[in-house]
Amino acid sequence: MKPRIRVPANFGKEHINSPVHGNIKLKLKDGQEIKVNSIIMSLNSPVIDNLTSNLTQSTLEMDDFTNSAVDCFVESMYTGDVEKLEKLNFEDVNKMAHVFKVGWLSKKCVLFYKTDILKFENNSYREIEFACEIASRAHFHLKQKQFVSLFVKHVTFDLVSKNTFLQRYLAGFAKVPRRRIDTSLAVASKDLNIIGNCLTAYLSSNFECAKFDENVLYLLQKLDIGKFRQTYPSQFMELVNFLSEILEESESACDEVKSTITSFIKRRRTIAEKDTRNGTSEMELEDIEGLEDSVDFGYKNVQSQTAYVKSVWRQPPICQWEVIQPSPPIQSVQFFTLGEPELQKRIGLFFKFPADESPAPMKTLDRRFIMKCENNDSSAWSYYINGCTKAVFNSEFLYNVPRDKVKHWTVTKTFTHLNVTCNDVTVLNFNFATDHSTGFENSCQMWMRNHSFVSFSTPFPENILLLSQVT
Repeated sequence: MKPRIRVPANFGKEHINSPVHGNIKLKLKDGQEIKVNSIIMSLNSPVIDNLTSNLTQSTLEMDDFTNSAVDCFVESMYTGDVEKLEKLNFEDVNKMAHVFKVGWLSKKCVLFYKTDILKFENNSYREIEFACEIASRAHFHLKQKQFVSLFVKHVTFDLVSKNTFLQRYLAGFAKVPRRRIDTSLAVASKDLNIIGNCLTAYLSSNFECAKFDENVLYLLQKLDIGKFRQTYPSQFMELVNFLSEILEESESACDEVKSTITSFIKRRRTIAEKDTRNGTSEMELEDIEGLEDSVDFGYKNVQSQTAYVKSVWRQPPICQWEVIQPSPPIQSVQFFTLGEPELQKRIGLFFKFPADESPAPMKTLDRRFIMKCENNDSSAWSYYINGCTKAVFNSEFLYNVPRDKVKHWTVTKTFTHLNVTCNDVTVLNFNFATDHSTGFENSCQMWMRNHSFVSFSTPFPENILLLSQVT
């Protein structure tokens, strides 16, 4: 039977702690008690109604909440108003309204958050952080999404920019609670480049995969790759390149790290393939039959060239060092890069050398040759040779790379040189003995040894095809 009295209603706050009507005791943190009437409380809260009517409880523990919040809560039940609701007790009052299912009070809390907590006097970081944390905790602990929505909708960053706010909000990234990461993604909205920049800056100080913490892995799993890639493609590619480089450079990464990063890059690849099917970014490939063995490497008939190459060669796996059949002492690795986009495409060759030149060396060492496209229009490709040059891009460049959209690359290592050709044009002929950078006089000598095998890796295998066997 529905009660005749509808709440909220004013029963008179003077009846709080009445020795006659107060048949229920609320126990507070410091041992204090508030006497309340079970009928008034039950009319407002079905939870309290069940505790008192069905479970016959006469004492309710309220020590999870501040005394100020309990006082405000009780007075609200008696008056139907929230005169004692303020910023400092808001979270506990809102939590009590949620726990005891006082619907009308929950609505009052949402309104108070919008009109009072989101009203900033100085528009300072501390004010904005305070409001953001309330929304974040309400979402995480109480599953109340409306506060985050209100924060995102009503907070403007005139004096404290979104970028500056999120950088400070995520400071000390390894120790921030995950709810902050979720909230940051909501605040960033479509400006996910801010999150990408924060992540890159953090990882720059912990470059090895082995140092990836749980928050990094969590963020990579939560990041909306499709939105990020569509809105800020260049920043997205920078992050993907950075993660791929970390993965390639670290041999000690745990399985979880490898799996998360690889999944992140694969999700990027899946989106790119969807774009291809929708005709938004990649060229369509057609099955072409009856082509000659030779391939025209000019700009014309790119689709035909690509179809031919794909019928003979294969796509390498994503972000994995794939061992290619060795054939020392002279060894060439051949691969194709097909069409656009080439920008930021990175390709790595991993050479394994014995640590010493004894007939049966106990240890092995590795050296890498990495090349990356820096500019589509000029076909500029930078490179570095681990142990011969600094391991940075945009410092050493391949020379006179053809601008053809389909490129046939051959990388050959001898005892004296590393030679790279592109469409029969020599773009690098690096002499280990004379072309190394200053400070690499000793380490470069490793390249003059006979290597045991070579591996191939790329974080972006789409539009790259590899010849399985070396020549």
